[in-house]
Amino acid sequence: MHFFGRTLLATAVALTAFSVSAKPDNAAIESKLSALGLAPTSISPSPVPGMNEALTDRGIVYVSDNGEYFIAGHLYQNTGAQPVNLTEQKMAKINKGKLQGMEDEMIVYPAKDEKYVVTVFTDTSCGYCRKLHSEIPAYNDAGITIRYLAFPRGGERSRNLDEMGAIWGAKDPAQAMNDAKNGTFNTEGVKPRNDIVMKQFELGQAMGVSGTPALVLEDGTLIPGYQPAPMLRKMLDSKAKS
Repeated sequence: MHFFGRTLLATAVALTAFSVSAKPDNAAIESKLSALGLAPTSISPSPVPGMNEALTDRGIVYVSDNGEYFIAGHLYQNTGAQPVNLTEQKMAKINKGKLQGMEDEMIVYPAKDEKYVVTVFTDTSCGYCRKLHSEIPAYNDAGITIRYLAFPRGGERSRNLDEMGAIWGAKDPAQAMNDAKNGTFNTEGVKPRNDIVMKQFELGQAMGVSGTPALVLEDGTLIPGYQPAPMLRKMLDSKAKS
């Protein structure tokens, strides 16, 4: 699924003009989104007239009343001193809930003096994922516990799917992840748990993950991309004070 822009202003005006229904046609919206491979789990009014918020298995999209126009992007409210990302706020609440109950499947590197917990969707073939992993002692020293979930970027077509499955199937997944990230993991004799990896991959997609590493904070906020430990700790401290 491609994302067609980061703002909704001009398109929102167009959608309001194009909307031909007096009220949302949920059946039409579901049909149009399903044709795109999106399965809406809920459809509700958005703050923009003529548009609806559809929660799908790939995150939130905004759809016209008749389903003929949609936007995949972030909706901002611009009524205060600074724009507020309404999409990010909504997804954070949803994402926080989605991670509950997943703890037993995570590979955890705990901080001795834990102040924060950050969940990371990772891919062993990703250069910045390897960089992040090599700096786990720095994150831990900064009071940040790192928890891994799998996100092989090519899904079932990923060349490293079996390797990632073997990590989650290993007797010591944390050590297996260490070995995989430095290129020394031997998968021989390990029964891969590709089912767990694909379950986590689909979870990541539903949470809006499109690349790795993707960091999820305790409040559910999704931070795409690598963040050095000092920068991440500063961000976490700032959020804790707000």
